[in-house]
Amino acid sequence: MKELQIPNGYFHLWRNYLAEQGVNGLEIKQIQPYKKQIENILDAPIAQQSSYPLFWNIIEITQKQLDKPQLIFEMAKGVKPEHFGVLGYMATRSTSFAEALSYILKFSRLVIDGDEIIPMQMHQEQQNIILSWPYIDDDFNLINELTNALMIELGRKIVPLDNFPLRRVGFAHSAQMAQFHYQKFYACEVVFDQPDYTLVMSTESLNIQIQQADPSLLQLLIQQAEEAIASKPNHENMARQLHLIIAEYLKIQQQAPKIEDIAKELHVSVRTLQRQLKDLGSSFKQILEAERMKHCEKLLAQQMSLTDIALQLGYSDQSALARAFKAHTGQTLLQMKYQLKEDKNQSL
Repeated sequence: MKELQIPNGYFHLWRNYLAEQGVNGLEIKQIQPYKKQIENILDAPIAQQSSYPLFWNIIEITQKQLDKPQLIFEMAKGVKPEHFGVLGYMATRSTSFAEALSYILKFSRLVIDGDEIIPMQMHQEQQNIILSWPYIDDDFNLINELTNALMIELGRKIVPLDNFPLRRVGFAHSAQMAQFHYQKFYACEVVFDQPDYTLVMSTESLNIQIQQADPSLLQLLIQQAEEAIASKPNHENMARQLHLIIAEYLKIQQQAPKIEDIAKELHVSVRTLQRQLKDLGSSFKQILEAERMKHCEKLLAQQMSLTDIALQLGYSDQSALARAFKAHTGQTLLQMKYQLKEDKNQSL
């Protein structure tokens, strides 16, 4: 399983839930091999991060032991700001829903962190605000479901229930339990096997005022969060992470990003990003061009016109796209279109 770091607060949430059920989680027979590791995590500061694979193991064991496939939804009912660390307190002390979302986007690494993780994005479609992030693989199904549920439940505790703005929840994976459990918890449309994970809310929700707002405390929390982010080591796999972010940007925004856009996503300066890539023997231009060509092939397979593809990928015209494609792949656009058509015919 890919390594991922999650808040110690998630382990505390698990222990507290079981205690409410009259169960000592550490005494469950199948959890005994992990007892010392879990005790060390529970003794450490709640805002620190620990191993996701370990958490996945104990949740799967607990689900089977209690015969509760809906365990994560029952656990979510007990969520408190401290289970998300400093970010949880920032969300509850923000002045508005829009401000809380901005901090969630900026400081998400304080909750879930790892080389495979792409920052959550927010965009608007008509009267909807959409938070989205990509599918990686099935190893992440549990953490996506749990973190989704925790965010929504914490939101319900800081926003008046009759104003709660959730309209739709989309999962990139298939349902992990009977669908009525999802419907009961989210109380809105829930869909599965989508291109990305999404939370859809009304644009009006951005103006909702948070009842527990505390601007003075919030400034101290922001400083603490910035220091925590700065203390995190840079991922050795920066180039891979950047490939994933640019690919997602091209898919969602349907235009080529500028380096300023990506630096903002990563919450670093342009100069810092350029220096980190140079140390890795790469550059933003090289990575952007590689992802443009991959996306170009996808758009060709969708029978999009070359003019529209060039516009969407940020080239001045069809000729500029053709030159870039030939230089990068050694093939012409027409050769690639023919190859894609042949591949499609053979698969039928």
